Parts: sequence; C-alpha cells; structure tokens
Amino acid sequence: MTDPKAETPSLSPSPSPSSNAPNDLGRAALQDAYDKQARQLNRLTKLADSTQAKLTDANQKMESLLRNLQRYVPAAVVEVLMESGTEQLPTNSREKITVFFSDIVGFTTITERLDPERLASLMTEYFTEMAEICSKWGGTLDQFIGDAIVIFFGAPRSQGTEEDAQRALSMALDMQDRLRALRLKWSDQGLSLPFDVRMGISTGYCNVGNFGSHERLHYTAIGTAVNSAARIQSMAAPNTILIAEDTYMLVRDVIKCSFAQTAILQGQKHPTNLFQPADDQAAIQASILTANEAGMRFYFDPAEIQDNMKAKELLKAALRSIDEQPADDKSDG
Repeated sequence: MTDPKAETPSLSPSPSPSSNAPNDLGRAALQDAYDKQARQLNRLTKLADSTQAKLTDANQKMESLLRNLQRYVPAAVVEVLMESGTEQLPTNSREKITVFFSDIVGFTTITERLDPERLASLMTEYFTEMAEICSKWGGTLDQFIGDAIVIFFGAPRSQGTEEDAQRALSMALDMQDRLRALRLKWSDQGLSLPFDVRMGISTGYCNVGNFGSHERLHYTAIGTAVNSAARIQSMAAPNTILIAEDTYMLVRDVIKCSFAQTAILQGQKHPTNLFQPADDQAAIQASILTANEAGMRFYFDPAEIQDNMKAKELLKAALRSIDEQPADDKSDG
C-alpha cells in the first residue's frame, strides 16, 4: 500500500532566482550612497588641508610683514594700530612726554677716517644696541638723524608722567653702560678713534601724532621739549647725561642726581637749571665693572650672567694667574 504522506504534495514555495533582488538593490544603493559620501568627505578633507596650508602661509607672511614693519615704524605704534583696528593713529594730540636726544662727539672726524664699509658696520651695531635698550625700557624710537637718536616716552602709550621720565633716564644710563662695553670691544677690533656720546633729556608738552603727506606719514613729536633735549645734549660733556629741571623733578625720588649748571638754551629767554645723574649712579643701576688696560680687557655685568659657577671659575683663574706672576715684575699697589 502506498504511504499517504509520501503522496502529499509540498506546500513550500520553490526558491526563485529573483527572490533576493530587492535586498541586492538595497545594498547596492547604500554602497553607492556611501561611496558618494566618502568621495565628498575626501574632497572636503583636501579642501580643508589646502585652506589650512593657505592660512598658515598667510599667517607667516603677516608675521614677516609685522616684523619688517616694526623696523620702519615704532613697535609701540604698530601694537596700538593692531589693537585698535584703525587705519592710523589720531592726527595729533597734546601730550606731556619725556624726550631723549643723543649725539656722537666728533662724528665728522670718524666718517673721514673710516672706510664706508667699516663705518656702516660700526653704526649698524651701535644703532642696533641702542634700539634694543630703547625697546627694553618701553620708549618710542622716533628716528635716527645722521648719528643722532631721538626717543620719547609717554606716547602712544604712557605709564604716567613720572614713570615715563624715570624710564627715559634709566634707559640713558643703560645706554652709557652698554657703550662702555662696546668701546672695549671696538678697541680690541682695532678702532683707535674715540666713540663718545652725549645725551640730553627734557620733559614737556608736545604735539604728538602723524605728520606728513596723505601718502607718507611719520609718527613723531613736535614741540619745545624736543628742541630742548637737543640743546641740552649739545651742552653735555662726552659720555655724560644732562637733564632739564622738569625731568629732574620727576626722577629725583628714584634716581640720584646733582645740579650741573644753569643755562639759557638757544631759542629760549629764561635760564634753565640742568642736572646730571650722580657719579656713582651707573654702579647703583647695574654694578657694572669695566677696565681697559695693557693686558686686561674687562667687562663685568652681574645682571647679565647666566652661569654663576662658570663666572666664578673664570674670576678665580684670573686671580690665580695674577698671583703666579713673579713679585718683582708686577706691582701690588
């Protein structure tokens, strides 16, 4: 007998070759969408990398431009312009400032006796050293006029009238200290000519701001204090500093000064009392020791020493060398 179960037809549908087509189409669509997104993301990544590279290049160019700009325009002016976002500083304003003026004694003789290349190298080093000290004390470097330097304190930023004057005189003292070291260095390099600098400082109201044409402006100060600083400088002895009484009144509680002379400055009717920093002021300011003798070139500034142990070893070695010299050859006095 035939088994009934064996003869019962199956009710399950037979697999169809096209039964997975919808799933395949879905996967294909997802893959296509993913590929498009991946390509778009790759393009955006390349664009971002390119933009970042352009921004980096632009920033480097801007930094280079600012560095170069500060070589031609006082750094304080550049900073104020950057912070304010304006195209220029106010045309001019009346400000109480302290003005510094320096000049090299006998510069004409120096120019006549040095070849142009040596003179250019010497003046570049001199101006660079003085400009760095100006920046250290926060001064506005107005201009170089031949061998003269004009700097003022109180504009475009002021620390207060008293501190502006104190910074100006401290800067001048710092410059004289540095010049002592430079003269030793230049002497060792064969410069036999004297390199002496006079300095004058005055305080008063001036018109400060942009002066010039629409196409070319110069941020500077115009007024009696500027002229007075130049006149006072011309009356100073070589390698000394003279200050006007107005400046003295602002610095006397901080920097020791003494009366120097009374003079009627050119262009003025009334006499002016002039003062100078005390003879020991340089030592008070920095404790700098210098010497320029046969067999000895010495410059010692403890404020600049970075390795105390090395400095001590060098000084001890120098003392041992002196002690080892025959007593009858060298004087102990």
